[in-house]
Amino acid sequence: MARSVNDTDRAIIRLLQRNARMSYAELSRATGTPESTVRRRMDRLQQRGVIEFAMVAEPSKLGYELRAMIGLRVDLHRLEEIAGTLRAMNEVTFAAFLTGNFDIMIHIIVESQEDLVGLLTEKLSSIEGVRSTETFVMPWIIKPTTSWVLPEHEAHPAPADVSDDLSEDDDDDEMTGDEDAQPSSFADRIRQRNVRNIATVKEQ
Repeated sequence: MARSVNDTDRAIIRLLQRNARMSYAELSRATGTPESTVRRRMDRLQQRGVIEFAMVAEPSKLGYELRAMIGLRVDLHRLEEIAGTLRAMNEVTFAAFLTGNFDIMIHIIVESQEDLVGLLTEKLSSIEGVRSTETFVMPWIIKPTTSWVLPEHEAHPAPADVSDDLSEDDDDDEMTGDEDAQPSSFADRIRQRNVRNIATVKEQ
């Protein structure tokens, strides 16, 4: 997948990571790329799973003051079953299979010490295959995972298929130009698309 992302794509990604509310026009000016090309690049990046858009809330501002990492030792033959249970728990914001002293590490967010105790004694302890847990309360987040920004490295030449796509974009820009009716930002465009989908897609 990395080969399908060129330097202009990387520049767009870095700008959005610093400010996800940048409009297409602002991204166009910052990268020196036509606005309609920026739109198409971002559409492709999302379709290929390179970027995602989501709203991130600050738990402590909403009354969820306690964060912790919990290491789990589990029966590995129940790993898939345990993973499915952890995915369904609202308190669990991250879970990963590990090598080392623990089999699984989870990040949890709860409102209080009482909620943490309930999570440990009532929910995690009742999962079949969880043999033991060890909890590490996090009183201070030094750097959140959302702070990661794509590093700037040497130039990455675009592969042939991406170059062909860009040529098509440039031709389209000369022929059609940008449409004023388009939403001003990619996030607005996604919201519009989601509204249309709600009206047309059967509820799951």
